[in-house]
Amino acid sequence: MLFASLRNNARRQTGFTLLELLVAITVFATMSVMAYGGLRNVIDNSGASEQALNRLKDVQTSISAISRDLTQIVRRDIRDNYGNVQAYLLTPQNPDLIIEFSRSGHRNPAGLLRSNLQRVAYQLQDNKLYRLHWPQMDRAPGVEPYKSEILDKVDAIDFRFLDDKQNWHNQWPPLNAGAEQTAPVLSAIEISIKLADWGEIKRLYEVSL
Repeated sequence: MLFASLRNNARRQTGFTLLELLVAITVFATMSVMAYGGLRNVIDNSGASEQALNRLKDVQTSISAISRDLTQIVRRDIRDNYGNVQAYLLTPQNPDLIIEFSRSGHRNPAGLLRSNLQRVAYQLQDNKLYRLHWPQMDRAPGVEPYKSEILDKVDAIDFRFLDDKQNWHNQWPPLNAGAEQTAPVLSAIEISIKLADWGEIKRLYEVSL
C-alpha cells in the first residue's frame, strides 16, 4: 500500500494543471506572433531592397543608353519620308517626339553592308520613355521606326543645348540661327529627367562635331 501511494503521488506531481497548460499555450502563442512579425518585417525589407536594386539597375541601364547616344551625335542631315531635309539634330514641333538626331557607333556584329550611322529619337508617352530608331538614315515613304521602352515612371524630360558662344537654348536649331556660316555650333547637351520615385536626374554631355 505504501508503494502504491508513493507511485500515485509521483504521477500527480509530474502532470500539468489546466491553468499551467493555458499559461504555456498563451506564452507560446505570444512568442509565435512576435516571431512571425519579425519574420514578416525581414521578408518585407528584403522585398523592398530587391525592388530598389532592380529600379537602380533600370535607371542606370537607361542613363547609359542615353549617354551612348548623345555622346556620339554626328553632323549628318537626313531626308524624311517626304524627301525634305532635316537637320542632324532637332527638337521637333511634333509633341510625340522630344528630340531626334543622327549618331555614329551603330554596331554591326553581323558585318552587313550598311553604315555605322543611325537616326535616333526619344518619345515620352504615358510616363514611359521610349527610344526610336530607323532602319536607314534617309527614309523611304511609309517606313516606320523601331520603338522600345527604356524607362518607366518618368514624369518629364527636358533638353537644353549649349552653343559655341556659351549660350543656352531650349530647342535646336535655335530660333535665331542665321546662315550656315554664322549658325551656332552645338557644344554640349544637358538632359533633365524627372522620375516619380527618384526625383530629378541631370546629366551634361559634351558634343564633338
